Amino acid sequence: MILAMRPYNSVLLRRLSTTARSFRSFSSNRTIKEHDVLFLRQQGAKYPKWHLTAPLRTDARVRLSYGATVPAAELIGCNILDVVRDSGGHNVVLHEPTLASYIINTERLATPIYPHDANTIVSLLDLNPSRPGEEGDEHDAPPFEIFEAGTGMGSLTLHIARAIHAANPPIPPPLRLALCEAKFKSRQDPSTTRVDLSPDDQAALDTYAASRRAVIHSLDHNAKHLHAAYRLIRNFRRAQYLPSIDFHVGSVDGYLSERLTQSGGEPFLSRAVLDLPSAHDNAERVVQALRPNGLLIIFKPSISQIAEFQAWFTQTRQPLRLEKVLELPVSTTTDGVHDAGGGRDWDVKMVVPKVHQGDASKMVHVMRPKVGDRIAGGGFVAVLRRWPTRDTAAPEVAEAEARGEPEEHQEEAKDFER
Repeated sequence: MILAMRPYNSVLLRRLSTTARSFRSFSSNRTIKEHDVLFLRQQGAKYPKWHLTAPLRTDARVRLSYGATVPAAELIGCNILDVVRDSGGHNVVLHEPTLASYIINTERLATPIYPHDANTIVSLLDLNPSRPGEEGDEHDAPPFEIFEAGTGMGSLTLHIARAIHAANPPIPPPLRLALCEAKFKSRQDPSTTRVDLSPDDQAALDTYAASRRAVIHSLDHNAKHLHAAYRLIRNFRRAQYLPSIDFHVGSVDGYLSERLTQSGGEPFLSRAVLDLPSAHDNAERVVQALRPNGLLIIFKPSISQIAEFQAWFTQTRQPLRLEKVLELPVSTTTDGVHDAGGGRDWDVKMVVPKVHQGDASKMVHVMRPKVGDRIAGGGFVAVLRRWPTRDTAAPEVAEAEARGEPEEHQEEAKDFER
């Protein structure tokens, strides 16, 4: 009986070993590598100080508060949540920044779309990327293209890139390392690759770009802003999401007109986001490039600007249907560490009242909402759907029928569309 079970035990052990290796590969307690960005918690005399590092390099020193530093080489090879000592003898805990804390604590040249607002916009884009190999006809299908006008800091760009990441094939590790190590080109360089790669690495990047199944085209007229956004996205998680994005400097009309010429006038965009002062001045070409059933999102600071856009597409008879308008909630931020995840932040802790100091059994809960020191986020978002041109008026009439409105009201709707 024992001999008969040995082959089964051997197979079981091999499976358990494979499972254990799989768990180790996806462990959240990973080893810190060169070019990683860390969020350091430096213990102070009364309160901790938080510092977002630059990408770690072996020959660099990380500057902290109180005049202290720590060699980056001492951090590389550690695990997340390890504790080291800085040159002043303070304990420093190594944290991995969340996307929200990374955005909030990075130096900026433009006002960001705050993470909780960016998460809402990504949700409204309704992105459902399939992994490579899941669809039988994926080799014949065109890429899923998203257009963003108004890159700004790059916050929304990074959030969208994370949402579509699974749709693209894995980037080869040597190419990813080359992107992290390459020096930046001039800010005036019009190429979509903002770093100076070797000919072999550039060829590898071009080959990878041709294999992408989901692409973000992020455009800004300000080369300085675009350069900073590229740096922001490259530095996050060692350029993990960078290859999914093509950056462009110029005008909306100029870029999309060229693309429409290349496509023979056929629309090619599946989603579009306009974060521009005068969206209606740039939207006509976007609508032409948007495929039927594609989504267009307009982000504006005031509701009157949303109304102006609605008036524009109604008067010019654009094949768009306004599906919803949302007000994004204004929130407050406190220390920039655990902020911007959405919702109201509360302070929940256990303390010993002064009258019972020294008696740990007398601990009580303190629960109260946190009060931030600055306002973050807010604005209005409109979601519009690109309708087939021949059926532009159909949705309004169908809705009137569903509401049981008289035929004369339906005729008024048709006349309004005409």
